[in-house]
Amino acid sequence: MILRLFAYCLTAFLTLTLLWALGWMWFAASVVSMKPQEEARKVDAIVVLTGGDKRVNTGLDLLAAEKADHLFISGVNAKVKPQELTALWPGDKDVVLPKITLGYVAGDTAGNAVESQDWIRKNDIKSIRLVTSNYHMARSYLMFHAAMPDLVILRHPVTPDGFEPWREQFWPLTFSEYNKALLTWLRLDLLNKNPELSAEKHG
Repeated sequence: MILRLFAYCLTAFLTLTLLWALGWMWFAASVVSMKPQEEARKVDAIVVLTGGDKRVNTGLDLLAAEKADHLFISGVNAKVKPQELTALWPGDKDVVLPKITLGYVAGDTAGNAVESQDWIRKNDIKSIRLVTSNYHMARSYLMFHAAMPDLVILRHPVTPDGFEPWREQFWPLTFSEYNKALLTWLRLDLLNKNPELSAEKHG
């Protein structure tokens, strides 16, 4: 009886481990192949999540290309002003600066969703282009969609410089993000925990 129970538990553990490993490989492949959605489509606003290189400049490029009339940048350091964020961007700063709003509250991805949700509701935004790093997009999209299920969200992943499967940083980072995305999916879909419920914690 004990041996049978042990064999059953071992089989279940090995099966779950195999499924987890296959999921990680699928996640890594999806990160590499991820492309911006409907690049020609204009939306109400561009939302950029800080924390990785090229994200802010990508948002500014999209704004300058008139892919939206507003740019919201979430998770900005409290001491940073719009002029500082655009300082290294080569485009016409006078055109984009009046259209930029900075969010200073968020300190993590859940906080990004809550902070952005507040701005989106106040400005009657119906569609956004979400800009973040490709490895971070799955978890970000899960949280934004859970917080705002009626919002049209076009994903616009950014690939950091040097982020390829043969580079040393790729696998540790995708490993970490895969597990975070998996836990986020379990929390949001199976436990029905909405980021909005954490507004006080992250605000």
